[in-house]
Order: sequence, then structure tokens, then C-alpha cells
Amino acid sequence: MTGRLTLALVLLAAAPAFAQPAPKSADDMAAFEKDLDALFTKGGLTADGAAARAAKASPAVRRKAAEIDAALAQLETAKLAQVPQLGGKASYTRLSFVQPFVIPFMGQSFTIPSLQNQYVLQGQVAVPLSDYVVRFPKLVDTAKLGEEAARVGEKSAEVGAGEDARLAYYEWVRTKLQVLIARRQLAQVQATLQQEQALADVQRISRADLLRVQSQEAEAEQTVDQLQNLSQLREEQLRLLIGASEAEPLAVGEDIRTDLATPQQGNLDDLLKQATSKRLEIKGLDLGIEAKEAQQKTEEANLYPRLSAFASADYDRPNQRVFPQKDEFRFTWAAGVQLTWQINDYLISRATQKRIHAERGELIADRENLVRGTRIEILAAGQAVQIALHSLQTTQKGLTAAEEGYRVRRELLNAERATAVELVDAQTDLTRARIAALNARVDLRVALTQLAHALGDDTATAK
Repeated sequence: MTGRLTLALVLLAAAPAFAQPAPKSADDMAAFEKDLDALFTKGGLTADGAAARAAKASPAVRRKAAEIDAALAQLETAKLAQVPQLGGKASYTRLSFVQPFVIPFMGQSFTIPSLQNQYVLQGQVAVPLSDYVVRFPKLVDTAKLGEEAARVGEKSAEVGAGEDARLAYYEWVRTKLQVLIARRQLAQVQATLQQEQALADVQRISRADLLRVQSQEAEAEQTVDQLQNLSQLREEQLRLLIGASEAEPLAVGEDIRTDLATPQQGNLDDLLKQATSKRLEIKGLDLGIEAKEAQQKTEEANLYPRLSAFASADYDRPNQRVFPQKDEFRFTWAAGVQLTWQINDYLISRATQKRIHAERGELIADRENLVRGTRIEILAAGQAVQIALHSLQTTQKGLTAAEEGYRVRRELLNAERATAVELVDAQTDLTRARIAALNARVDLRVALTQLAHALGDDTATAK
């Protein structure tokens, strides 16, 4: 009897330590929302901001910028080809001594001296007349198309870098949210474990129940570690894409809890037509095909004879055209036209035309393949948007149910009609529901980003 009374007194004395009322579920929800508010920082990094920075930091964009410089140099070369070919020569030559040439005539003799010093000043000009009509215009057109294609390639690289940065940004935000939720779950499990430890100390619960909660604590700790590592990886990927240094702090500036307007999706054929008119990759291939056609026309000039005009002026000492030679400077000139044709140029140009025609066929096939891929990309992105919208609804229902289940388990535990293990299970379900609900919002933004890229709607972000 005395032993039973002593045990009862001990239990009563210990009761306030382990049977304190648990915080209300509403308080837990408010605290969770407060944590989310703290995560989303005003003035922090947004997806659009990440895309803009990535366009400046991308090595692919810098490479395309270098291609523009190369294309501009090619255009300048094509224009300079139209300048008449001007040349000059100045030389001095010391000749070996040769006996003077003596011509006898009517009892007399005339001596033609052999001069040992020779000075030459010569100027030349050549004008490819036929090239101005047949070759040069097409050569300049080809170079201009190359420049335009390079600029389109730069913009396309900017758009691609922006899309990569947006997707990396949302994956980074996703892991930040998961870490926040996992840490909150760990804190809740640890608080429950403290209560369970107190109950176990007075033998109010079984050892198995305590070990179950300890196991869930270890699992929650492992989850936090894994998500923290994943979050660091995602942040490093984002930093590389936007060119952020390690010293620069990154804060989430886009609140994914806000609702987004989703575009109405029309007929797939109409959407594909829209995409082919907007997407820069397709436009770049179209310019490439057009450039190959211009190259073919340029090569046609080499199939025909080439008409050129030429002129030269000589100021030599002695002048070879003056007889007899005198040790003095004399000026002479020459001018004319010439028509030239080489069978080697003809044969090489025919082979070059075949190569260019084949390269044009490659670009046409690439364009067709890209259009096919774009069609699938549009369909997949559209389906992803619809799935994300449906997931928003279903995960919200699941979150509401998990919150209610957690609230009920807290109240039952306070009434000693549920165990801490059941509460921890409810906490786990709530954590999963929170992650699923926020993931659905991230998935919608990812899907909308992919759809905008598939349709070419993100080309406006290129400078």
C-alpha cells in the first residue's frame, strides 16, 4: 500500500513536466508562415534577375560575341575586296660587269654601254570588272548574312543562359524550402522526444515507443543533412550561372506562394507556328540556309571567264623600254584589259558548290529536326503546366488534411488518448504535405519557364 502511494505521488509530481499542454496547431501554422516570410526577402534575387545576370556571365554568350567580331571582320574583308588592287615596287639592283656592245657602222662604231646600277620605281593597278557585277555583291551579301546569323546566335545564347538560370534558381528555392521544412520537423520531433524521455523515465511509455521517436529524430537529422548538401550544390550551380562570387550573399527575392496567371493553351499546330516564328534557334538556322545559298551563287562567278582592267607606270633607271639604254630615269606606262579563265578554278568551284549544297542540306535537316523537337517540347511543357495546376489543387487538399490530422493528434495527446509516436507520424505527414504543396508551386514556375522557352516568348529577355 505504501509503495503504491509513493508511486502515485511521484507520478503526480512529475505530471507537469511531461503532460504540459502542447502548443495549438494554429500557433504552429503561424510560426511556419513566419519562417516562410523570413525566407523570402524583399530586394533579393528573382528568377528574372538571375536570367539577366546569366546572360552577361555566360561563356557561351561571350563565345557568340566573339563570333560576331569574326563575322564583322569577314564583312569588312568582303567590302575591301571591291577596292582596286593597287601595288608598287621600288628596287635597286647591282649588275655584274659586261663588256660594252660595239656596233660598227660605215667605218665608225657605236658603243652601247652596259650599266651596272639599275633602279626601278613601279606602280600597278588592277580592276576586276566582272567581279563587281557577278562576284562582289554576292560576297558582301553572304558576309552580311553571316553577321546577322552571329547576332541571332548571341541572342539565342542569352535566352538559353536565361532559361538555365531560371530553372537553376527555382531548384535552389525548392531546396531552400525543403531545408526550412525539414529543420522545423526536426525541431518538432526533438521537442516531442524530450516529452517522451520524461515519460519513459517514470515508465509511463514503453521503451519501444521511445526508441521509435529516437529513430525518427535520427531520420529527420539525416534528411536535414542531405537537403543542406543539396541546397549547397544548387546554390553553387546558380552562382556559376549568374557569375556570383562566394562572398556575395544570395537571398530569395521571389515569393513562390503568390499565384501566377497561366496562359491559355491553343491548338498545338498554331502554337508550333508561333514558336517557329519566334524561336531564335530556328531563325539562326534559316539565316544559315540563306547564307549557304548566297555562297553557292558566289562560287558561280568562278565558273566563268574573269574580265579585268590593268595599268602600270614605270620610272626606271635605265628604262628597259628605252633604246639605247641611258643612265637616267625615264617614265613609261602601260594599260589594257584581259580576259582570263582557268580550268582548275572551274573544277574546284564545281566541287565547292557541291560541298556548300550538302552543307545547306544539313542545315535544312537540322531545322526540320529542331521543329519536330519544338513540337514535342511545346506539348510536354503544356502538359507539365496542366499537371502542376492540378497538383496545386490536390496538394492543397492534402495539406489541409495533414494540418487537421496534426491538430487532432496534438489534442488527443494532450488528452492522453494518443501516443507521441502517432504525433510524430502526423508531423511527418504534415512535413510531406508542406513540401508537396510548395513543390507544386515551384513545379508550376518551372513548367511555365519551359513553356515560354518552347514558344519563344522568352526572346524579349535578350538584349
